[in-house]
Amino acid sequence: MNLRDQMAKDVQAVFMNSNEFAEVHTVTTYTDDVNQKGRKDRKLEMIVEKFTLDGRPIQSADGVSAHNVIIHIDPNVLAYTPRVDQHFYLDFNRYRVTGVSNDTGILKIVLEANGKRP
Repeated sequence: MNLRDQMAKDVQAVFMNSNEFAEVHTVTTYTDDVNQKGRKDRKLEMIVEKFTLDGRPIQSADGVSAHNVIIHIDPNVLAYTPRVDQHFYLDFNRYRVTGVSNDTGILKIVLEANGKRP
């Protein structure tokens, strides 16, 4: 087995394992996002790198707060790749996708919700 195959195996066995590093969170999708119809909730294993919804927002500008979440998830589990400026619903909170990348088989999604706590 080469290094790339071993790393892919480790992603599934270690990093995306809820008994090791990953946590289970709810991702909601809608068939009609504008009218929020066709709701489907799924509990998925992911790694939350930065989660600031505990009442302490990150200040991004004078008087404006931003709640940021950076998640790492297996792209096969999520089954789609979000696009920038799309809505993303994590744990029943609505965010805006500000960045997406696939790094060594793990999908990194940067989410932001401005203003009050989402």
